[in-house]
Formats: sequence, structure tokens, C-alpha cells
Amino acid sequence: MAGGQPARPPRWAAGGLAVAAGLAVAACAAGAPNVGPPGGAAPAPSPTASAGARTIAAGPAAPLTDLAAASAADAHRRAVALVLSGSDPHGLTSADVVYQEFASPVRYIAVFQSKEATGVGPLTSTQPTDGQVLSVLRALFGYDGSTPVFTKELDHTQVTNLGRSTHPSLYSTAGPGVSASTRTVQRAVRGSGAPPQIFYFLGEGPQSSVLATTHLSRPTAAKVTIPGYGTESWAYDAKTGLWALTGGGPKVGVANVVVQMVTYRQAVVSHRAGTTVPSAHVVGKGTVEVLSGRAGGSGTAAPGTWSKPHLKQLTNYIDDDGFPMAFQPGPTWVIFAPKGTKVSTSGGQ
Repeated sequence: MAGGQPARPPRWAAGGLAVAAGLAVAACAAGAPNVGPPGGAAPAPSPTASAGARTIAAGPAAPLTDLAAASAADAHRRAVALVLSGSDPHGLTSADVVYQEFASPVRYIAVFQSKEATGVGPLTSTQPTDGQVLSVLRALFGYDGSTPVFTKELDHTQVTNLGRSTHPSLYSTAGPGVSASTRTVQRAVRGSGAPPQIFYFLGEGPQSSVLATTHLSRPTAAKVTIPGYGTESWAYDAKTGLWALTGGGPKVGVANVVVQMVTYRQAVVSHRAGTTVPSAHVVGKGTVEVLSGRAGGSGTAAPGTWSKPHLKQLTNYIDDDGFPMAFQPGPTWVIFAPKGTKVSTSGGQ
């Protein structure tokens, strides 16, 4: 290819090719939907993809982090999702993936699979974004409060609805707000069924030794400024390979930060009262900025695009040269960034 760029494999972004044990690339050229597999299990990896990140883990890999699970049973258990709010929510540091939504107040959809957590809270009510995010994971979903409209929307997804109003014994009211234990939620439903792998990780297949094949930078700090909500400050620790949220939010450390530009719509809380709340719409496509890295190495950042054509499809993150973006194994923080959000990086190269 001209300009010294690597030759592109056949239509990564539009050929309907499934890569990396369940990361399905958007829609195929013929328009056939690329849906998540029945039962929540990831499809079998391609011969090319299977030899990569599996070597990172000493045992069975947890599907949402690609790190070693404590046991085969842990690697195959169902995901538990709990939705939190507040200035200092408890339990986020144990989550495999956290989706941050800028509603009223800021909400955190925390997904737990590789680790258990107790006292997760304070929990908040469900909103339409929850089903859009969690349906493909077929998660066991816990929350505190809903409206008839929001409950109806949730029931049209593939989550298992374990809200407090119908399952009060799963929740605790001791301390500040309502909380829950992931183990207790797990025990409420029999059976297993690991979620699909939702990210493409370093080492899986060709052109996956770095986050992106083009427009890659190596920052040590980043600021994400969200209109009306202030600025989040992130700093990279080369020893741990984690990005730490040092200001503007709860104290967490994650392997990847995904700033996903989405549309916010006003979701109707009550038709009679005419009340609405801002709700992120995460089915569609848009731009993305990803912060990642490698333990013992430098931080990395790159722009790209995201695509989720249908509720039952995975979200794909593609770099500007058309390749899947390769995330560092570990927990991931996804910011559903509203229009006008600015990302700036500094330090490094």
C-alpha cells in the first residue's frame, strides 16, 4: 500500500468477518446482520485469532478482560450488571467494564464477571441505555427503581430483570443507599453462560500488536471535558499499565478508557407530568478516542470509529485505517460522551 501502510486484510470493517473469539465486525457488505450468538456464548475463534491473547492468561481467560480467571467456573459464569450513581460509588474497582452515562445524576453501569464484589452501591434506577448496553451480554441486571415505560423497554431486551421492586431480598438498605452483592445476584438465577468477548485484545490476529495501525500517540495524561459536567483527568502509570482517574470522578484504575461520542435523547419518565431525562443512544455509529497501553510500557491513544447497528450486535471499535482497535487486557471504562466533549492528551511522544 502506498505511504508504507500495512496491506489491509479483506474488508475488516465491512466483510462480516468474526474475529477474536466473539468480536464481530459491524455489518457485512451484503447487509446481513452480525448478531451476538444465542445463549450469550462467544463463537469459536478463528484459527488466526486463537493464538494471541490466550497466552497472556495462565488459566482460562475471563471474556471481558482477557485476564486469567480464578477457575474455569469463574470464566464461564454469567455477567452481573448493577447501575450506580453518586459522587463516590462503591464497587467500581472490581468491575470488568464500566459504562459512564451523563444523565441526572451521572450513572455508572458496572459489569462484573471475573470478580465478585460486595456492598456495590448506591444503586439507582434503570433507564433506556441499560438495555441497549447489556442485552448482548445477557446480563443479570440489578437496580433500584423504574417507571412503567422504562421497565417495558428493559423487558424487550435480553437482560434478566432482577430489579429491587420484584426481588427485594437481593438488596441491602444498610448504609448510604441501596446496595447489592454480585454473588447474591448470581445465586438468584440458576445456570451459567459467559458473556461474549466484547473487545478485541492485543495479540489477537494480524495487526494487533498495538492499539491502532495509524494516528497512534503515546501520552501520559489526558483530559476529557464534558459540557455541563466538568473535566475528567486521567494519568497513565507505566508500572501497572493502568490509566488512573485522578480528578473529576471516582478513583479507579483501568487498562482502557474509551471516549465514545454518542447522541443523547430525552427519555420520557412520565407522559402525564411531561418529565424527561437525558439518555445515551448507543445503537448506531460515531467517532471514538481510545486510551490504552501495556504494563511496563507506554500509554497509547488513537482515534477511530464505533458501530453498533442493532441491539443484538456487539459494538465494534475500528481505527482510521480500518483495523479493529486492539485493547490491553484488563478492565475497561467506556464514557458515553455527549456532543461537544473534548479530549486532549499530553506527555509522552
